[in-house]
Amino acid sequence: MADKNELTGSWPADWMDALPSALLLLVDSKVVNANERARFLLGLSKGFEAFDWLQSALFQWRNEDRTYYNACWGDVVPSERIPVRMELVLKRGKQQTFQCEVRLTPGPNGTGLLQLVDISEQQFRQQALQDREAHYRRLNDIAQEGIVLVKEGIVLDVNTRFLVMMGLEHPEEVIGDSIKQLGFKRLGNLEPIVGSGVIDRADWNLINKAGETLHLDIGKGKLEDGLEVWMMYDVSDRKRIEFDLVQERERFRLLVQSSPNGIVLLVDEMVRFANPVAHDLFENIDVEGMKFEALFPASMSKRIGTSAKETRSGRSVSEWEVELPGGKRIMLKWKLTIFDGQPAVQVNLSDVTDRYSLMQERIRAEVAEEANQQLTQQIEQRIAAESALKGATARLRSIVESGEDFIIWTASEDHHVTSANANFDKWLALEDASSDNESRSVALQGQVLISVDLNGFDIKDRFSRALTGKPQRFEWAVSRNETDGARRWLQLFLNPIDSPGSKPEISAIAYDITERKLIDRRIRDALKEKEILLQEVHHRVKNNLQIIHSILNLQKKFVDDEKTITGLEEIQNRVSTMSVIHETLYQNTDVSRISFPSYIKRIAGNIIQSYRSETQVELVTELEDVEAPLDQAIPCGLILNEWVSNAMKYAFVGRKKGTITVKLWVQDLPDVEEEEEVFIEVKDDGVGLPEGFDWSGRDSLGLYLVQALSEQLDAQLTAESDEGTRFLISFRRPKNLFDG
Repeated sequence: MADKNELTGSWPADWMDALPSALLLLVDSKVVNANERARFLLGLSKGFEAFDWLQSALFQWRNEDRTYYNACWGDVVPSERIPVRMELVLKRGKQQTFQCEVRLTPGPNGTGLLQLVDISEQQFRQQALQDREAHYRRLNDIAQEGIVLVKEGIVLDVNTRFLVMMGLEHPEEVIGDSIKQLGFKRLGNLEPIVGSGVIDRADWNLINKAGETLHLDIGKGKLEDGLEVWMMYDVSDRKRIEFDLVQERERFRLLVQSSPNGIVLLVDEMVRFANPVAHDLFENIDVEGMKFEALFPASMSKRIGTSAKETRSGRSVSEWEVELPGGKRIMLKWKLTIFDGQPAVQVNLSDVTDRYSLMQERIRAEVAEEANQQLTQQIEQRIAAESALKGATARLRSIVESGEDFIIWTASEDHHVTSANANFDKWLALEDASSDNESRSVALQGQVLISVDLNGFDIKDRFSRALTGKPQRFEWAVSRNETDGARRWLQLFLNPIDSPGSKPEISAIAYDITERKLIDRRIRDALKEKEILLQEVHHRVKNNLQIIHSILNLQKKFVDDEKTITGLEEIQNRVSTMSVIHETLYQNTDVSRISFPSYIKRIAGNIIQSYRSETQVELVTELEDVEAPLDQAIPCGLILNEWVSNAMKYAFVGRKKGTITVKLWVQDLPDVEEEEEVFIEVKDDGVGLPEGFDWSGRDSLGLYLVQALSEQLDAQLTAESDEGTRFLISFRRPKNLFDG
């Protein structure tokens, strides 16, 4: 048999020390060697000395543990020993203890291997999970969507938002009821959002206790235990707006269908819509889905493509004519518009075949008359006629080609009307079909005079600038007449008419946008109301947090233990930090963001004032003007709370004065143009961190919170201790976080 001393000398120290487990080598009941992990776990010095582990004060035995050990190991001959696993309390240092799993494995010749596993962290994790579950419950109650927990068709739990939707006061009014009894009516399926975990999404109707009909967007998700989570968004207002938009689009479609001109809508140079007149112009070809340039001769393809691209880019394209293979001539007029939410090009098609034929006949007649003895006189007459024709054609083109749905007129100085369409007469309440330009001029001048006080600019100046050759576009608030006071809004386009040899004239085209203005106002009012409601929610959350703060303050008066009081004060600081952001949000007009500098100043100042310290601490801030959303502000505020609190507790012990510096700045990322990096630094001029301090450890709730919150932000943490302590956190975010 080999000597036992020889067995202990064969310990492979180099690779056994590299193992993550704590291992001790036994000979009978004596520990004759231990690896580096075991020495650290038991607090043993590097100069190891053998000891009897059964008699050592490092291991705290219960009677039942000792009995179990003796039955399996101590009272058994070495050859019959079996592996043993049990839980013991181990002691490290003078006072620190921890729960440990002990595993004994028999070896040859009375030796054994003792393995120690620290399981205290598992218990800590279980408590953290319970705390996180309570945290998620609080978040569930302040969520903006209604949430219902359902199992096998029975309601198990609901949040506060769902009770508000239903018009109920207590969860017990629905918990335990069948979900079908609540009156949900499914209308149609919706596409689940990719990556959201929703397995079923649909439109639903619900009549609540107050008799109101709600339109809901409900998504269903499944949990691992078979429970269903119903997440409900109230989209009633959005549905009403969508219905109004559909009605408006249908009215526009009917107007386009009845237009006397052909109308074609192009998206990416493809015909997406053509009215009946357009189909007739192309001899009933099914043009929808075709390339627009394919409908014309190949020689015109390049010009058509260029005109479409320039129009889509916002540039003005002059109208021009094209001749189709059958001899038909079409005038093309280009305009930028919107179709199905996309930029589109509207092409108005006018059949000018007859007009072109008449022009050709006139030219031939004029050529024949050139041989007449009165050639000179007829040339003069023709020049005068052409000049008059150009003026008449410019006025007629401005009226006719704009369509029946617009208010159109032409005018010279002092609003003297030279021509107008029927809608112009209706607008000015000139019901007489034979209204002359003089009565139109008087009515228009009166309308301009009436509307002077309704607009915030000089109406007459806009008309004057258009007469000098500068096109004008603006919204014009008008009344129908001087007595009824009914205000209407027009979108007005003023363009100069190029008519050589004539007095300056303008072409005026007006769209009635009164209904659009009213809808816009209603939408703005609705948005304002929602902002007020959201601010009220933040106000109430802030009040509730203040109540919790006050309760903790009262609780401190009934506690004598200093550690407990300190723990309650730390909780108060964390609650106060969350309260600050909700108070800031309900005081802001924009509840989607807060000002980071003022938020940081307030948190740091509150913490410094809240500590009963003999040290006079000065707060120094270097903060850039940065805004933050709620999901960034809360974690950053809690991290700042922990760092400033640690500085107040440990940095200035025994000192009369100290300084805490808080910095905030944003830096562009050269490798990612769309992102930026936010930095928050807390620095003190105190005693610094103790030697060997593991700031990333999990044995402190504050440090654990910092780690968890930084993971939530996907942030990088840095800690330095040189003439004080410096903590730095940095995280990336999109530059356009608040756009749109």
